[in-house]
Amino acid sequence: MLNRCLFILLVAFAGCSNPPAPVETNVKPASRAKSRVSSVKPAANPWTTGSYAPKEGEKEGRKYVRFVTEGIFSDSTTTNNFLYAEVIVNTANAGILLRELKKSNPTEKFSDPVSIKMTNPSGEELQMTSSRSWNGSGGIMIERNTNDYSRFRIFLLQSKGTIIVEIKDSGAKIYNFSINSDGFSDSFTSL
Repeated sequence: MLNRCLFILLVAFAGCSNPPAPVETNVKPASRAKSRVSSVKPAANPWTTGSYAPKEGEKEGRKYVRFVTEGIFSDSTTTNNFLYAEVIVNTANAGILLRELKKSNPTEKFSDPVSIKMTNPSGEELQMTSSRSWNGSGGIMIERNTNDYSRFRIFLLQSKGTIIVEIKDSGAKIYNFSINSDGFSDSFTSL
């Protein structure tokens, strides 16, 4: 009887164990996870396109490209004050608008000529002089009449990267800021 009980226990014990795993015949080999191609977005173009208000009889105003940046200015009493600068370029001329201390201040007016020195990453320099205001509110105009506009436009088109700008007025003020020339060509050719 003991043998019989042992036999029954052995059969019951074997029956309670987990069944063997089924063997699949259509098993696909494990595939590697597909690597995603990094979709790096290009940097936004810092040169925005806009247009002036249309003149009477025109459907659309003249277009321009604009670059906005910050810098510093110094005078005989203080150094490294905040400067807000805008560079505007259209097909006829270009302008530089400077605002001291805060962005909302009026554009600086210059009564005497200013000298402008630009240096690109390759070490090439462009030096210009301007004696005209961008408009009645102030600013600096880079004119076509003095051939400075053409030199300025070509300098921007041929430069890559950051251009260092230094503007000196006849007084003791010195303005320093930089222009990112990347994207200028694309924006300007769309005018």
